[in-house]
Amino acid sequence: MEYIVTSTKRICGKINGEKLTVDDILSNGGKVERLLAAGHIKKASETPKVVKESQFDTKVQEPEVPVFNTNNHEGDK
Repeated sequence: MEYIVTSTKRICGKINGEKLTVDDILSNGGKVERLLAAGHIKKASETPKVVKESQFDTKVQEPEVPVFNTNNHEGDK
């Protein structure tokens, strides 16, 4: 099984984003479960998937409101 380094530290000689295998971890004296629990690595198959956007527009259209008051009554003061 392959894992990807997610830590800012070097894990078994690999840096963030690089892949490593179970054999790499075990040969360096590490434990897979411990590195997973600490968040230093993740399974390579757990990459984020792209969500397809809907083809429909979900924005709500608000009614148009005039910006200026059209009833200017200068005599009403």
